[in-house]
Parts: sequence; C-alpha cells; structure tokens
Amino acid sequence: MALWKISVKNSGNVACKNKRQRLEKGMFVETSTVSTIIPLGQSSEATRLAQLFMSKYGIEVDPKQMNRSNFDCMKIG
Repeated sequence: MALWKISVKNSGNVACKNKRQRLEKGMFVETSTVSTIIPLGQSSEATRLAQLFMSKYGIEVDPKQMNRSNFDCMKIG
C-alpha cells in the first residue's frame, strides 16, 4: 500500500471538463493505492482522482487529463 500526493503543475483550465472552472498551481489531493505504481496515467485510478478533486475543490476534472503533463505525483508514505 502506498500514499500519494497529486498536485496541479500549472494554473489553468486544461484539465477541467467545464472550461469556466480553473485549477490553480499547488492544489492537491491525497490518495492511497494498493500497489506502489504511480496512479497518474492509470485509467483505473483516473476516475477516483477526478472525484477527489471534485469533492475537495468542487472542480470537475476530466479523468482523461489525469496525467503527468498536468499533475505531479509524489509518494508520501
């Protein structure tokens, strides 16, 4: 099991479903995974990560945009 911090790399609305919404650099969510594989880029984890951003910030992130070009991933535990 691993604990991850997923944070926004750059401010903007590229990863947002609703282009009137905006992610700001530094926004983050934390999640745990059963495996030690980075959750970014995995389709099985993308929906859950998008839901975490929705519940924390009220911003609807497109699961297809949950990748390393838009987000940083750091193992914290």
